[in-house]
Amino acid sequence: MSCRFRVGAMAAIVMLTPLAGCYSFSGGGGLPSHMRTVYVAPIENESTQFGIAESLMDELLTASRQRLGLRLASEGEADAVISAQIRRYADEAVNFDAVGGVGADVFQRRVTVSVSVEILDVAENLIIWGNQSLTGTGEYEPGNETEDQALIVALENLVQQIVDGAQSQW
Repeated sequence: MSCRFRVGAMAAIVMLTPLAGCYSFSGGGGLPSHMRTVYVAPIENESTQFGIAESLMDELLTASRQRLGLRLASEGEADAVISAQIRRYADEAVNFDAVGGVGADVFQRRVTVSVSVEILDVAENLIIWGNQSLTGTGEYEPGNETEDQALIVALENLVQQIVDGAQSQW
């Protein structure tokens, strides 16, 4: 490498270094700036699983405050409304060994919860994010873990997807 090239490269670095901290990115994710409060509507449960709507509601209320930074409000005073419907609940064997004539030894099961969700910007009367087919899963080993433990994981997974969707808005 020639001396002239080194001097030119060093001069370019010295001149551009002050600009390195000047870069900014605007127009990024998150909820609109006017959204400070949220109402989480009662969750409709179309599945046969009792109590799942209440568990999802608890998770959404906590995530709205802690992860989205919103204050809870009544429906009439909220800047945003989150509504959700539980479409399907399933608890299925995913790892098993067939036992001739008597069924199967199940080693692992999967809880799947499917929901549809919308987040409404009340001021604009506009759905800012929605998904009609979100699915959360949780797996468990019968005998060592419970279906309820897998359900908690599945609901946490769903709520994380909702938070991610809300924060991805441009």
